[in-house]
Amino acid sequence: MSPRSSFKYVYIPADDTCPMEELSMEIPEGREMECLLDVLKDHFRNSKTVGTANEQKAIFKKQLEEHSGKTIDDNLMDIAAKMQMVQPVALLPGGKATNWEHINCYVDDRGISKGLPRNIRACGIANECGASSDIVGDAFIARIIDDEERFERHDFTLSEVSSSAPWVKRAFELNLAKHQNSGDMKEQLRAMTNMNTAADALDLQDDLPEPGPPPGAIEEGVTHPYQWTQDGEDLVVTVPNLPAETGKGDVRCDIKMKHLHLECDKAPDGERVIIDGALELCFEVIPDESSWSILANKDGTKRIEVTMTKGKDMRWPCLTRTKSAPETK
Repeated sequence: MSPRSSFKYVYIPADDTCPMEELSMEIPEGREMECLLDVLKDHFRNSKTVGTANEQKAIFKKQLEEHSGKTIDDNLMDIAAKMQMVQPVALLPGGKATNWEHINCYVDDRGISKGLPRNIRACGIANECGASSDIVGDAFIARIIDDEERFERHDFTLSEVSSSAPWVKRAFELNLAKHQNSGDMKEQLRAMTNMNTAADALDLQDDLPEPGPPPGAIEEGVTHPYQWTQDGEDLVVTVPNLPAETGKGDVRCDIKMKHLHLECDKAPDGERVIIDGALELCFEVIPDESSWSILANKDGTKRIEVTMTKGKDMRWPCLTRTKSAPETK
């Protein structure tokens, strides 16, 4: 954890007649991760609402059932209705490209069911960042450093709430690069994401099956000349057991946002095109953060390793949308 004793963050009221404020928070010992969320939960719990409690509960239930595709019984709804959650909206997505800096907008998870008004200023900031979101109710913006081993809260000041701020331009570039294709795969991903969100709220995550590849994506009964694995935001494609004399001049590797073409002259006949660039990747990658190399195996043979950075840190159910090898476990 960070040695910082306090940090700054920004409050954007939904009422656009009220000024935005720069706030400061002391960090209680051992609670750097939870301190802001605890304060925001109290704020949202006490915020004004529209409609009766039963009306809000009905709207909330409808949202959960639409997102999860499940019928939520009254007992679970009673539990969920008493919960106050804080929803982060990623403005600057953290990763290697940002040295793990994240800038998030925090909103009331139940803002819509509470009938809260649209936050025009927060929506405008999100749009400038390329992270369009229909933000309702009060909003807060804060900065963290989080690489899963280190978590630190850093200052985010009122002067940074500007379309000309460097972080906004960087956020727009990154979010544009991570924009997902439209189509069946995107719809499937959205459905899986919403189901997981609803399940988290009701502590039902263990009941959900792990998402699998879409029908027809995995080519069954075929021996593929490559293997692929994933770890967080990285994908690794490996072509094992190539001849010892294989060199970089024998390999053609072209990594694009939606396609990977991999070819090796030293591969066996009929397998020289290892991955056809005409095939579309499951989701987008970031070419500028991807690379390939030839490595030596212990037995003297060579292998090709292609490391690609995912456009968005999520699990890929397949490598390519058709004719994909199954993931190597």
